[in-house]
Amino acid sequence: MKRPLVTMAALLLAAATAVVCTPQATAVPIPGGQATTLFVPGADGVRLNAVVTAPPTLAGHKNPLVLQPSGWGMPAMGSIGSAYKLSSGADFVSIEYTARGMYLSEGEVDLLGDNDARDASAVIDWAITNLNVDPERIAIAGGSYGAGLSILAAAHDPRIKAIVADSPPADGTAALAPNDTLKTGGPMALALSGASTNRFNPEMTAAGLHAILTSDPSSLVALTNTRLLADAVDKLNAHGTAVFLAHDWQDSLLPVGPVFHLFDRLTGPKMLYLQPGDHSTGGGAGQVAGLPNPVWDAGIRWLDHYVNGAANGIDSEPAVNLAPAGGGPYARYATVADAVPAERSYPLSEAGALGGDPDEIWSLPTHSGATTAVSAVPYVTGSMAQLGVAPSIPLGSVDRALAGVWRTAPFAAGARITGSPRLDLTVVPPTSDLSLFAILYDEGPDGTGRPITYWPVTRHGLRAGQPTTVGWELSPTHWNLPPGHRIALTVTSQDPVPFVSATPLGSTVTFAAPSTVALPVEIP
Repeated sequence: MKRPLVTMAALLLAAATAVVCTPQATAVPIPGGQATTLFVPGADGVRLNAVVTAPPTLAGHKNPLVLQPSGWGMPAMGSIGSAYKLSSGADFVSIEYTARGMYLSEGEVDLLGDNDARDASAVIDWAITNLNVDPERIAIAGGSYGAGLSILAAAHDPRIKAIVADSPPADGTAALAPNDTLKTGGPMALALSGASTNRFNPEMTAAGLHAILTSDPSSLVALTNTRLLADAVDKLNAHGTAVFLAHDWQDSLLPVGPVFHLFDRLTGPKMLYLQPGDHSTGGGAGQVAGLPNPVWDAGIRWLDHYVNGAANGIDSEPAVNLAPAGGGPYARYATVADAVPAERSYPLSEAGALGGDPDEIWSLPTHSGATTAVSAVPYVTGSMAQLGVAPSIPLGSVDRALAGVWRTAPFAAGARITGSPRLDLTVVPPTSDLSLFAILYDEGPDGTGRPITYWPVTRHGLRAGQPTTVGWELSPTHWNLPPGHRIALTVTSQDPVPFVSATPLGSTVTFAAPSTVALPVEIP
């Protein structure tokens, strides 16, 4: 008999609590299986706190293994929902373990370094010896920091046949200082979320404090595995690892860009799920509570097929699954490249046209100050978009003395934007340091705009008062523009809630011709 979903979630959470409160290596019965809390050996003798969730027939036959490393500042039981589904439905032994330096695990935080990779291999060795695990059927899965650790471990250890990585930190510096623009909230949030549970070495603590207190992103390069996914791709291809990636379009902590742009470089079995949401919200219910969820439901089928050989058909489904950032059903494509339409160039004009005369000569001075066009709005957009209520702002409220605002003509039949819009702006900076913040909006007939995508850029070493071209890509998106709507662009030089601006407050930033926006847009 099937249990109600809420009841099952409650049972899992209660079992997880019992596991944490139970003496080491004591199995706690759960519906259809058993869970055990214990310490497992990592690299160099470091002990890692873990929860082992297993089918009741553990001793009767060789079992597939899935490691589920914890998220940042999360205990081992953070994946109890997916662990239960994998152990009870696909006969996996699941080892949820807390990364070194976090909670009860020994050692110091390694920030996705060599020790973290070696820990995963050590846990696999221990499981093969102690849990009747089939060494030919090994997988790894995780969300957020655990997703990054999954990519790192699979690149390091070819025994891992398949991975599920939901919302991974694919590029560390892009997460904490995108385009050299330090986030005000990102480093602080990570530090605070780990301050009470994580142990950092003195060098890491000093570098993190320097970045937070001085707004200097350069020290962050030493803190992170800066190109985690890019560096892993060749190794994953060489191993033939089956890679399942998922991410949320509006992720305010770990940007979606590297996952979107690097997916097509994978040559082995692969699948991509992208949907509206802030950090890990698209798949969180499936991972933590085991509730029905498109990301983790597909991810579990992925592991069952590529590790257990289950004939569930996922290998014949489209590899690229994109749900619109504003909400709606998934669109299916064979590759990311197939999803991205050809770019159309839209020149900017002094009068505010997005798609003006390319030969017009113009300049538009603006003062550096905060307006209503701030990317603090996209920070909450994702979670609301999942509910179909993405927030909007009246674009008429954006102070034109403080921002450049440009609008297209209405798209009578609507349009689809998929990919990364690119800006190439001629700018006269007031000093040698300049920050710009661009937001692309879906503007309705009533003049209100919903944020489609955004991204900052910071440049140093410029010549004050001299025109220069500043080019950068906005974060990738998949957006369906309704019939009769426009695309609007705002560019400012202050965005005080999420970012630190290098542009002096009150200074004059001048936009000028030639300036263009390249939109990957399909028009019916």
